[in-house]
Formats: sequence, structure tokens, C-alpha cells
Amino acid sequence: MAISPPPTPAEAGDAAWVALAVFTQPHGVSGRMKVKSFTDPLHDFAKYTGLTDAQGKALKLRITGSTEGGAIVEIEGITRREHAELLRGQKIGVPRAAMPKLEKPNMYYTDDLMGMRVITADGAPFGTVREVVNYGAGDILEIDRPERTGELYAFNHATFPEINTAARTITIHPPEIL
Repeated sequence: MAISPPPTPAEAGDAAWVALAVFTQPHGVSGRMKVKSFTDPLHDFAKYTGLTDAQGKALKLRITGSTEGGAIVEIEGITRREHAELLRGQKIGVPRAAMPKLEKPNMYYTDDLMGMRVITADGAPFGTVREVVNYGAGDILEIDRPERTGELYAFNHATFPEINTAARTITIHPPEIL
């Protein structure tokens, strides 16, 4: 889960806002947009009241169709493709208070992973989570390392055996490169 200054609440580490989806591209000429959902089930993002973009601008959406990984939506006030194009890449979310309470202490939302410190099993610093991305085959953590940025690792239990939300750390067991 980037726009140039000013930073979005998610980029600034604002834990009070949670991204539920992202506008991907216009669909047709009438202003509808394809949306990639981060929710499960995929169309649940549209059920939340108080949807906003990352800058806090209110959005009213209506699902008009489905697409792989998300939905096609009408956006109130957007009636032309050119206007819809301006939304490409913008995240859709809600205040954290609108999200259901997590039942277990070590449960988390994907947005909670951003900015977490990544450490090795022996506690040595490894990097920081920049973003969680998904290109269709599962979640991937993009990790900034001191010597380089943007390393990608499959987000699975073998690679990340422990997530400590209280300490804001993720333990990594880096895969061996063949």
C-alpha cells in the first residue's frame, strides 16, 4: 500500500487511516474506474461508510461491475474519462475507527506493516518495510535496506516467521539465492 508532497496519511505513518483499495485505471468513457481491492471478500471496501482518498476527501462509490482482483465503480461527481484518469493510483480508505476490532493481540491490517523494522532471527537490523504490494500471486513486502532500497520478498511464514505488532518488528529468514 506514491504521491509527491504533501505526503498521504499512509505515507506519513498515520495510523488513524487504513487503505482498503486503490484506483487502477479508467473503465470506458463515462468516468467509471477499475479498483484493486485489499479487502476479503473483494467488494467489502465499498460497504464502509466514510470512504475517503488518502488526503481525506470524501468519496461516494457504487460498484457497477467486477474485474479480476476488484471492481468497477462509479464515483459521484466523476462523469468523464479524463477526470477519472486523475484518480489513477490514489488509495481509498477509512478512518481506523471504522474498521472492525481485531480479535487477537498479534493480528494486524496490511497497512500496519508499513514502517515496521525488519530484523534477522538473531535480532540484527535488516531494513524497514516500505510497502506491501500484490501483483496477483500474493502479498510481497518491499523492504528498504541501508545499502539499497526496494528489495522484494514474498510475504509468507517461511520468510517472515514472526510479526510482533507491539514492538513493530518483523523477523525475516531471507531466502537463499540459487
